[in-house]
Parts: sequence; C-alpha cells; structure tokens
Amino acid sequence: MSENTLHSWLARRLAGGGERVLVGAGADDCAHLDVRGLTQIAVSVDTLVEGTHFRATDAPFAVGGKAVLSSLSDLAASGCRPLWGVVALTLRRGAGDAYAQEIMAGIIAAAETYHLAVVGGDTTSAESATTVGVTVIGAPFGERPLGRRGAQAGDILAVTGELGGSLAGRHLCPAPRFAEIKQLLTLAPVHACLDISDGLALDLHRLLAASGVGAEIDESAIPLSAAARAAPSGKSATARALGDGEDFELLFAVSAGDWEKIAREWKHCGIATRLTPIGRVTAEKGARLITAAGVKELAAAGYEHRF
Repeated sequence: MSENTLHSWLARRLAGGGERVLVGAGADDCAHLDVRGLTQIAVSVDTLVEGTHFRATDAPFAVGGKAVLSSLSDLAASGCRPLWGVVALTLRRGAGDAYAQEIMAGIIAAAETYHLAVVGGDTTSAESATTVGVTVIGAPFGERPLGRRGAQAGDILAVTGELGGSLAGRHLCPAPRFAEIKQLLTLAPVHACLDISDGLALDLHRLLAASGVGAEIDESAIPLSAAARAAPSGKSATARALGDGEDFELLFAVSAGDWEKIAREWKHCGIATRLTPIGRVTAEKGARLITAAGVKELAAAGYEHRF
C-alpha cells in the first residue's frame, strides 16, 4: 500500500471530527481547530516502539489502541477531558497493507471510545521497527490542569485500581481514568496527580521531587493485582507492583480531611474502580516503605529508558 492510498483510506475513516474541527485529517497540511472558550489546554505525547512497548507478534489493532490509551492516560492524570489527537506512525517496511490498516483501526476505535477526534498526523516507513506516536490535546474538567507539584506534608497518597503484573496482558489495554478523576475533582481538591506508567516506586519519586516533599508508604496497603500475585516466582507481588510499570493507574495526593470525605462518598458515586490509601506525604524528603520487618528506604526503581 502506498502512502497516498493509506492517507485516502484514513481520510474517509476520519471524516468529520466535531464542530470544533474546522479542517480535519487529510484535508490540508495542518488541522484547523476552534479553541474559543478554552482558557487552558493540556498537551501530551507518547511513543510506542516495537520491541520495547509491544512485540512484533502482538495484534496490530491492540497496539494501535494502546498508543492512544497510554496518551489519554496522561490527560486523565492531568484532570483533563480529551479533545483532539494527531498520530505519527512509522511502519516497518514490509509490514503489509493489513497490518497498516489494523493498527490504524485500533487507533480510531480507541479514540472514538473516549471521544477523541483524530485530526491529522504523519505516516512513514523504515527498515527499523514500527513506532506509533500519539499526541493528545485536552481541556481541564476544573479551572486548570492537575500536575505533579502541589503535594503537601500530611496529605494522603492514594491509587486507583490494582498494581503489578501488567505484562500478563493489561499492558496492551490501559484504561484511562477519566471518570475517576472527574468524580474525585467534584468531591475534593486534588493537590497532585500522575499516572503510574513506569512503576509505583519510580513514579512516586517523580511526584515527590516535583512537590519537594517525601512520603511513607505502607507495604501492606498496596493493592496487588491478581496477575502480580500469580506471576512466576523470583519476584514478589509487591515488587511487581512497585516496579513493573504500565499499570496506568492514578497516584494522587489529597488532604487527610478530604480523603475521609472521598472514602465516605466514593461507594455512592457509581464508579466501580477501587481507591486505596497507600501512605502519606511527609516534610522529610525521600520515600520510605513501612514493612512488617520495619521501615526501609524505597528506591526509585522502575522502568527507565537508557540512552
């Protein structure tokens, strides 16, 4: 399939995009968007690389979906709703027409699920691995986007869902926590938030560093997924939760008083996702893990790219 043929196919699939899309995918060199009334926007990009974020044998539909969903998870962590997205797709030469169409079909399906209008992008081919980069643009549910700065000593640290064992299959199907963060923001101010993409321990350190604070984490409180518990021996379920990565759950900080309100009212809000308090923010910097054997330093371990 030639580039022009793929572009024509995509333009038909992506026609429209909503009243704010003045010129959409395939119609011009740039998408033209109506941003009137949006006082602030948030922008994020994630890139998936074959051999690192997915296998060559993984279903291309799932790969395309993951590319969108992992980017959308960043918007959710920022307390923002999705608006528009652009896709940069480099296909390994020889991947074939069906692979190209399936990976884009996965992108489109995931985008439609979360009301993200794909308004453009770029397609190329190369002898190297397939890569999929998705840039997303959103607008805050509240007055402004959330960030990693703002956690305060005494805050409760909590997470959505369960952690660890993502390679059992969850890494291909993230669930951006839009409903959860929107509901949280209606209940109380969220001081700081991020999505856990590289492991709880590493991403916790990132939030703490941005906020200039420390934390104590209760090992027994960390919600462990069934996949983390059932994984082959050699690494404990807790270690998997701390370092596996690609959980795409939210880690957030709220005041102790607000946490009491959230815990009391969450069960009545109609959202099944579990919220778990796992520790508290401290004025003393660094992260400490409270275990049955005592307190130990919690290293910033997780998945990091090496350059």
